[in-house]
Amino acid sequence: MRAVILVLLLSVSTLAFTQESTVKEAAEYQALEQQIELRASEIEQQNLRWSSDLKQEIDEVKTNQQQLVQRLNGKRTQLELINQQLIELTQQKQSLSQDYQLAVDDMKLVQGAYQKALSSLSQQWQQSPTQFAAPQRVENLTFAKADTGFPSLTQLNELVGYAIDDMQMTAKVLSAKAPISSANGSVTEQVLKVFGGLMAVTHIEKSATEMPSFIALTGELPVAIAPVDSTISEQLTAWLEGQSQLLPLDLSQGRMLPSLAEKQSLTEWVEDGGEVLWPILILAALGLAIALWRAVVLLYWRPLTQLNERDEAKTDLQAIKQQLLGLPRVPAASVLANAIVEGSGVEAMDQRLKQLMLKQMAQFERGLGFIALLAAMAPMLGLLGTVSGMIETFQSLTEFGNSDPKLLSQGISKALITTQAGLLVALPLLLLHYPLKRRAQALSLNMEQQSALLLALNLERGGEHVTR
Repeated sequence: MRAVILVLLLSVSTLAFTQESTVKEAAEYQALEQQIELRASEIEQQNLRWSSDLKQEIDEVKTNQQQLVQRLNGKRTQLELINQQLIELTQQKQSLSQDYQLAVDDMKLVQGAYQKALSSLSQQWQQSPTQFAAPQRVENLTFAKADTGFPSLTQLNELVGYAIDDMQMTAKVLSAKAPISSANGSVTEQVLKVFGGLMAVTHIEKSATEMPSFIALTGELPVAIAPVDSTISEQLTAWLEGQSQLLPLDLSQGRMLPSLAEKQSLTEWVEDGGEVLWPILILAALGLAIALWRAVVLLYWRPLTQLNERDEAKTDLQAIKQQLLGLPRVPAASVLANAIVEGSGVEAMDQRLKQLMLKQMAQFERGLGFIALLAAMAPMLGLLGTVSGMIETFQSLTEFGNSDPKLLSQGISKALITTQAGLLVALPLLLLHYPLKRRAQALSLNMEQQSALLLALNLERGGEHVTR
């Protein structure tokens, strides 16, 4: 019973404790629930704020995106415009480059034509008598030729002006002063009459005793050349004094004036020929001396006349030998006489005749081969001198350069002197060699004929021996 009461008491106390704890827990739960609701409310409000902020940010992002898309589209449009402008600029650049290249080519053509015209006119005016009337033209042209750049408008106008002035001066007779070199080498300033581009002459006063001279234009100073024909000088003087309307003109523009000067002397010709000319002259002297010597010897010798066959009974080899020994200027007679030896037969005489004839033929031909050799060597030496002179001429042109073809022709002319000398030596030697050769062959043929006749006479007598 006690146990039951204890159990009931424990149950009642436990129930009371449980209710008390349940009430306490419910109060705590309500408090916690209120906190949770409060916290949830705060979180919900915070979520609302975040949602609002996020929506606002999303709206801003969308707005920015639209703006960026619009800006991107605008930039793309600008880029397309820039690309189109770039294409247009590239095309303009190519067009300008082509125009520039065409302009450069045209400038080069103009510059080349200007330099060519300048060089041509300068060379032409250097050989024109109008240079005495316009001495400043040569200096200006020389300065213009030294300028390798593109000519300015002033230079072009100046060149055209010179050309027009030169054309105008060709129809005028002008007076001028210039330093002139005379025939003796002295240089004096003289008064000149310039007849356009044809010629220039010295203007001599009436009281002077000298005659007017033509002016020859050279590479250095002009040279006064007096006409060889006195009639030309008289006509020229009469025209200058106003006494005649007949004027002798030099239509060659000075090219024929050097023919009025003194001809080249032999000494100058030898000096211009150089060192190769001396061996040619030595060959000429040696060849002429040998030819003269052989001509005297061959013309001194006479051919052998027919052997005496009129009286065959009385004619023997001893008589023939005596007949041959009596001919002093006949080499064939000496050969035949020496071939007749006592106690020799026909065969021995034949062999002896051959030996003696070969020896005598060598005497006939002596020196003639050497003359032919000299005649062949002379033009070869002349060609050697010409080649050497041409090499020196072109080496000088390569090293120093020269735009004057006259100086080049003078160098070639000097180089050809040796060839001229070689031919002048070879031709006489060949002309002398031929008759001398024919003379030697005629003497040899005569000797062979008489030797054959001598053998025939010996055979007709049965090959008799010679008796003394």
